Amino acid sequence: MQQQRRTNQPRGATRINSKLEKNLASYMAVAGAAGVSMLAAQTAEAKVVYTPTNVSIEYNKSTPLDLNNDGTADFSFTFREEASHSIVLVVIPEVQGNGVRPGQPFGAAAGFFGVPVGAGEKFVSNPTPSYGPGVSMARSFGYGSNTAFFGPWANASNRYLGVRFLINGQTHYGWARLSVSKGLKAVLTGYAYETVANKTISEGHISGPEAADNFAPSDLLAPAPQALSLGILARGADGLAIWRRENEESMAL
Repeated sequence: MQQQRRTNQPRGATRINSKLEKNLASYMAVAGAAGVSMLAAQTAEAKVVYTPTNVSIEYNKSTPLDLNNDGTADFSFTFREEASHSIVLVVIPEVQGNGVRPGQPFGAAAGFFGVPVGAGEKFVSNPTPSYGPGVSMARSFGYGSNTAFFGPWANASNRYLGVRFLINGQTHYGWARLSVSKGLKAVLTGYAYETVANKTISEGHISGPEAADNFAPSDLLAPAPQALSLGILARGADGLAIWRRENEESMAL
């Protein structure tokens, strides 16, 4: 049986029907435009706006928190005096409908990075109106060497205040990062919010995909140890790596 000889000559290009060629070109143009539109829509759909800051909260002075930087305060921080030598750091929702996530046993929760803030959660605006406006964060009680310091935010370093607030009547979620040391020395170190209404944001999330390198450096290097929370577990390997690094650094101090 005679074998067929192989040839190295290239095969001739097949000419397709001109009408089919035009249809394919039109289809590719439409598909390309649709892809660009979908990408643009996804980009505009979710955006976290993060504002780093370093503002001390002073006694007898109201410190505003304007999450979306529109010139109107959404919350404010101040110190409130109560009876029996008690001074309280409080956060006050400045717009009806705004609120903060409550902690236990009372006051505003001091959250950890990676914990989601969104719909279905409880938010409070003024749980004890008889004591004055706002939600307590930390309390200094007594005087001199007998002063006690307690509350969800007592000795909190780079912890998060999860918030719900309104933009043009629509609900948005965000967070503020604060440190509160003994003697009620409080510092606001940053804040962020999600531009899409009713969309969940993670505490510490500053932009882009929720990856470890998109969290503020102070969060990754905070020396205070923390419990292995559900929020960190939900982050997977990135969250576990950061949690181990935080605890190792805190043990080394």
